[in-house]
Amino acid sequence: MLGPRTREEAWRWLVIAVVGLLVGYVMVVALTAIGAEITGTKGGASALARAAVPPVWYITVGLVGLWCGFATAAYVVTRSGGRLGLALARWDSLYVFLGIALQLALLLAYLPVHLKGGTNAVNRDLGGGSGWLLVIPAIMTIVGAPVIEELFFRGVLLRALLVLFRTSTPVLGAAVAIAIDGALFGVAHLGSGDLWAQLPGLAALGAVLAFLAVKTGRLGPSIVTHASFNAVVVFWYAVSR
Repeated sequence: MLGPRTREEAWRWLVIAVVGLLVGYVMVVALTAIGAEITGTKGGASALARAAVPPVWYITVGLVGLWCGFATAAYVVTRSGGRLGLALARWDSLYVFLGIALQLALLLAYLPVHLKGGTNAVNRDLGGGSGWLLVIPAIMTIVGAPVIEELFFRGVLLRALLVLFRTSTPVLGAAVAIAIDGALFGVAHLGSGDLWAQLPGLAALGAVLAFLAVKTGRLGPSIVTHASFNAVVVFWYAVSR
């Protein structure tokens, strides 16, 4: 699998990932504050952050800000000679079925606990939109998120972790790196309400995507799986609206 060649380089990738994440959150705060000022939102961006269903523009600029940080980290790594494995193969389209299966499995797993927080998170992520107002967040969720997030979590972060946790037992080191990557992915996607109930499912999804990246050495399978997983949520939301 492509990635850092030494532990020193892996630490540098990890620092770049952390800085990229911080830059992303700073961009989110800045862009949403500017947007709240332009739209004359009472209470500013903080009021929108507490809203059960914030407007579509707030969701959009927030994602753009966060992805700027993720993309910057990936860009810096590649500019310094790193290779993230961003490649697609013809048969990667078959992973669409894996994404659908994972989403259905997650829904079934959460049925006994009636995870209301998951529904709230979907409403927030899609801005409560319907009709044409759903188009922009839907495209960002199905296309933008899988590409940018896989570049960051499985391209930069996972590859750094694989080298840092490399041991005399390769399988054990890879398992630890995959578990940590999945957990960080889950924490980054926590929504409102029932936070800790959401975390196991999100972390499991992140771990599966990480496993695909390790197994194939490419990001194509995890991107397609991630995209189809998100597409099921968008389709369900659009139909319910």
